[in-house]
Amino acid sequence: MKYLKLIVVCCFSAVLFSCKDDDAQRRAETIRTEKQNDSILKVISENWRFNVPPVNDKVAAQISGWNEWQQFHNELMQKPTGSLSAYRQKAKTLVAKGEQLNTNIPGFFNKPQIRSRLNGLNTKIKSLYTYINIAVIPDKKVVSLIKEITHETTSLQNQMSEMVILSEIPKEIGEEEMLRALDTTRMANPGMQPQPQSSPAPNQQMRTFTPRPGPAQNN
Repeated sequence: MKYLKLIVVCCFSAVLFSCKDDDAQRRAETIRTEKQNDSILKVISENWRFNVPPVNDKVAAQISGWNEWQQFHNELMQKPTGSLSAYRQKAKTLVAKGEQLNTNIPGFFNKPQIRSRLNGLNTKIKSLYTYINIAVIPDKKVVSLIKEITHETTSLQNQMSEMVILSEIPKEIGEEEMLRALDTTRMANPGMQPQPQSSPAPNQQMRTFTPRPGPAQNN
């Protein structure tokens, strides 16, 4: 019985010391991670800049009622301060605001090329959210995504500007009406297509008539 108690005490002590070692190891890992993230926070803070130029007046007039764009742009320009938690919360908010951009696109810009660029922008924002929520954040990847989001947003604005410019190119007199009439005709007769002219077969040459000379007359 005495030996049994001794064995129990030894086992209990071993478990106790093992738990203490595990706790100490976890605390050491936590401290090491916090130190790494402190240096990473500095890098992210120094590079968290979305240098997107303002849109021109004509684009601004077209998107004046696009509240989702205004909210997204404001969130993009506001830099978080403090801990990594603030940057993680900002990334989460940008994901939500980016997804809302697809719900109320102005009719003038509700075109495939704009929707495609919005999808590309949202993909980059979601990637930023994913990487910034890793335990040990890959700061180089986060900095790269910040630049890519800036590029995608600028490209989107340039696409909107290009669409406005193209819409202002004057058409020749009657050209617009003619194109509209042709479109209406095609819609009414979808099977109507211009038929190509066939060239005559090689063996179907046109025959020329050459008159035969008459009999010679004697003077």
